[in-house]
Formats: sequence, C-alpha cells, structure tokens
Amino acid sequence: MFTRTCLLLASALMLATLASGPAGAGFVTGRDLLASCSPQPVDPVYRLKVAECRGYVIAVADSSECDRRNVEFKWNSAMNSSQRDLVETVVKWLHAHPAMLPFQADGLVAAALSEAYPCNDVTASGNGAP
Repeated sequence: MFTRTCLLLASALMLATLASGPAGAGFVTGRDLLASCSPQPVDPVYRLKVAECRGYVIAVADSSECDRRNVEFKWNSAMNSSQRDLVETVVKWLHAHPAMLPFQADGLVAAALSEAYPCNDVTASGNGAP
C-alpha cells in the first residue's frame, strides 16, 4: 500500500512538473511569475498556473512578515484580508515596475508587499510577535 501511494504521488508530481513547461535558469523571474499570475482561461494548464502563482506569492509572504528577523523586505500581514488581495497587489506592482521583471521574483514579491503593507515601527524593530 505504501509503495503504491508513493508511486502515485511521484507520478502526479512528474505530471505537474511536465505541465508547467521547460526548466528555466534555476529561479523564477518577475516575468515568469507575471505569466503564471496572468494566464488566459483557454490555457490548458490555466488552473495549474493560477495555483503556482498563488503558492509562490503566499510562500514569499509567509517568509517576510514583520516579525521575521534578517529579512530585508517585510510586510504587515494584519493589513491584508486575503490571498487573492496579495496576488493582485503583486501583479499590479509588477505591471508598474516593468524594468524589474528580469530579476528574481521572490525579492520582487517581498518589495511589492512591503510597499503596499508596510510594517509599523513596533513590529519592524523586532518587538512584535516572536
């Protein structure tokens, strides 16, 4: 039973990887992220791209909240209401900063969130939640 489950899981992961397209240079650029966040509904992997976009943005958001130490860009999660809002904020920021699209997307997401949802002085100084 365990072997069968592992095989099914590995197969699903392989199919998801193949559906997402060819491998890039080892990191996601702002251009790549914008393409994932803005697929056409007729795209055969539309749902996969939307999920990839949302997952990427949320993963970066989780690692750059105000209470995180040693992170250059921080954002205040208390100022936000939904994952959809976070993605929309990032997409708008990417459209407003086209010169930044060749750069690594994780830093761009963090910059977008920190600009839209800045930390206040208490949480930014590390005196907020642990």
